[in-house]
Amino acid sequence: MQRGLVPEVGLLSGVATFSHLPWTPWDQFVVGGHEIRALPLPEAVAELVDRTHSLDHRVFDAIARPLEEIDREIRPGTAFNANATVRKLVSLGLPEQETPIEAVERLVGDLRQFAGRHDLRHLVVVNVASTEPPIDAAAVPSRWPELEPLLADDRCPLPASSLYAIAAFKAGASYINFTPSPGASLPAIDELCSENGSRHYGCDGKTGETLMKSVLAPMFARRNLEVLSWVGHNIFGNTDGIVLADPANKQSKIASKDHLISDILGYKPQTHVSIEYIASLGDWKTAWDHIHFRGFLGVPMTVQFIWQGCDSVLAAPLVLDLVRLADLAERCGQCGRMAFMAPYFKSPLGVREQSFDRQFQLLEQWAAEAQKSLARTDSQ
Repeated sequence: MQRGLVPEVGLLSGVATFSHLPWTPWDQFVVGGHEIRALPLPEAVAELVDRTHSLDHRVFDAIARPLEEIDREIRPGTAFNANATVRKLVSLGLPEQETPIEAVERLVGDLRQFAGRHDLRHLVVVNVASTEPPIDAAAVPSRWPELEPLLADDRCPLPASSLYAIAAFKAGASYINFTPSPGASLPAIDELCSENGSRHYGCDGKTGETLMKSVLAPMFARRNLEVLSWVGHNIFGNTDGIVLADPANKQSKIASKDHLISDILGYKPQTHVSIEYIASLGDWKTAWDHIHFRGFLGVPMTVQFIWQGCDSVLAAPLVLDLVRLADLAERCGQCGRMAFMAPYFKSPLGVREQSFDRQFQLLEQWAAEAQKSLARTDSQ
């Protein structure tokens, strides 16, 4: 997009309601990151293109050098408190015997150096790492002054996603959690965000099957059709699939995908969500849903749908939208949770509304106010 090689299909800037917002141009974005694998980015993208055919090879050839430039901006991340499934993916030399606070300080240094090296006005950290197992949130102090001392202890209960969130806020960056992992959702880390005048949101990007659920479930509720059961079966074969084959990691994802139906309907039908790793599918995923409902005269009927899509291609425009929305929020002086991002997430923080169209109205309302706020700022 920076080079005009592909259109902005799937991006919010192409929707009429949002096309007039003062989006930061793509040529002003610089990409870096943290990783636990030694696989160079150009090789990773080449493998993705070969397996999914999701990008024209001529486009890939045109971006080979920029990918190398991004790869030089990737630093060793952290696998603190990662389970054995994720640790098997570690191939990059990560610091050994590093306490959580040492990991945070190292990450903060990387973020600040990256921002300084490129003279960035605003840094946005997006967590697109593998899903972590659930943690006992009750075991984590709810206030930042009580949680902070635990970072010096190897027994600190925080996962890597939360360490990245803490590092982001200490570096003055925004943080987006595109995964079901805890990230910044813990009250103490949310408090740190507000204290540092930063902003964050999550959790778990709504890219495919759950997006369909958030659109279809309101239809049954508004037509007074009783949903008896809703079964969703998901199969895919990428690295995310390898991690989610672990029952502990899978538990977080299933919980994120399964609550939406009862939240929208106002009652709990029988539901079942399954996730299976099928290596041959690569980045392509398939979701098959079976909805059994009761209509007039008590007659049972069925709706079925199949969602097939390329995982990375579904997620990428959402991530790009979220980064630019976070940038608009920063320019508006907004701090704390960015609840207007709710339509992008399966488990939107602090938002009980799960219907996609109503969530989208929240985003439209915020965009109208943001446009006015930025216009006032520009006039001053």
